[in-house]
Amino acid sequence: MFGLINAILLRMLNSSMYIIKDNEKFSPENHPGVVHELSDLIQEISHTSIYYKVEIIVSFLKDHSLKTAWIEANPALTQMVTSGLFKTSHLESLFESCRRNKAFCNEFEEYIGRQLLMRRRIA
Repeated sequence: MFGLINAILLRMLNSSMYIIKDNEKFSPENHPGVVHELSDLIQEISHTSIYYKVEIIVSFLKDHSLKTAWIEANPALTQMVTSGLFKTSHLESLFESCRRNKAFCNEFEEYIGRQLLMRRRIA
């Protein structure tokens, strides 16, 4: 019971972490907490398979949902992402805050995808 209440309170606190205006564009420079969390996450998952990596990361951070095909194709990454091991409060809060600004949300998703793919080439 207390776990559920804490989860609800945390969700409420996180949803107000960012205020995204209707015409605002995503810029990583404006969200250092997001950049830091994403960098840490990418470093920790760098050894996992590339299969559906972008889709799994974006979908889980955005909606906490994953398609069965992604889970089956990349079970190691799925386990890591859904385990709660990573600090993702800034990432999840920004997704929650930008739901009404589709352009911002798309730019944010594209940024995450570029970072994941760029780090793969470097590693």
